[in-house]
Amino acid sequence: MASRIKPPVYVLSEIPGLIECLKNAEMAEIRPANTSDLHDIKNAEVAVCDGALLANAYKSMPNLKWVHCTWAGVDPVIKSIPEKPHFVLTRHGGEAFSRLIAEYVVCQILNCERNFKAYIIAQETETWLDSDVIRYYRSLDELNVGILGVGNMACGVAKFLKSRGTTVFGFARSLLPKRRNYDLFDKIYTNLDEMLPKCDYLCNTLPSTDLTSGMLNDAVLKKCIRKPVFINVGRGSIISEKELIRALRNDWISCAVLDVFEQEPLPQSSELWKMSQVIITPHVSAYSRPDHISDFFFKNYKRYVHGEEMENVVDWSIGY
Repeated sequence: MASRIKPPVYVLSEIPGLIECLKNAEMAEIRPANTSDLHDIKNAEVAVCDGALLANAYKSMPNLKWVHCTWAGVDPVIKSIPEKPHFVLTRHGGEAFSRLIAEYVVCQILNCERNFKAYIIAQETETWLDSDVIRYYRSLDELNVGILGVGNMACGVAKFLKSRGTTVFGFARSLLPKRRNYDLFDKIYTNLDEMLPKCDYLCNTLPSTDLTSGMLNDAVLKKCIRKPVFINVGRGSIISEKELIRALRNDWISCAVLDVFEQEPLPQSSELWKMSQVIITPHVSAYSRPDHISDFFFKNYKRYVHGEEMENVVDWSIGY
């Protein structure tokens, strides 16, 4: 296929440093856009846009052919645009972003295994905590980790853990023959009930869709024989707060490390704040760094110009 003329890239973003990173790449003309004057972007063919700004801007860009969203999760974007738009939408991701997620997950596994939370509390009370219960922990090569999802984020986590000898399972509703990353997992399950009894840790990386919403519930989590730690870096809609609290109180899961929630920010009235088995972080497991966005965007920009298939194209029918 013949190459296109390199189109200018319009940028609608509030991410500090992004425009500078895009300009420094020197691969295209970068045109910063102003949301207060959308008339300037009516001729845009290609745009880089924050998810929060896209819903209000896309109608002012009738000539759009491709928008790259600076967010990895695009479920809020899909909900704000009622029907499939006239342009191709890609989302942020790539190996660098997946590596940030993997570092968070491994950090939290080590945190739970070595019970660092207990030492922090002990330090606050000037207590020398010398206990066999606290001292005992498992190493990464002794653990079974089940990951909900087998996409880029899941593969980043699996790759990191496998390099440390961890047994890693993946869950997917169906297996796609073209996927080359299945060898990162010791086994991929299509039946969640078969995977859960084997897990010491259960990590969710799935996006929020009609199929994933409420996937984890009482009936499912009762199958967790090993009382795993639940780590959520996907979306909070995977389990309702009410059922998560019930699972913790019934000891179906031993701990929950939560970076995402049904409602964000998490309300002060939430019972989760006061539960000793819960670790809360405010949606910071990975963030869209401007240099990572620029690198990933221009890899796709080259493909776009040459008429090649791009990465992380959003399928409107499935929601990611």
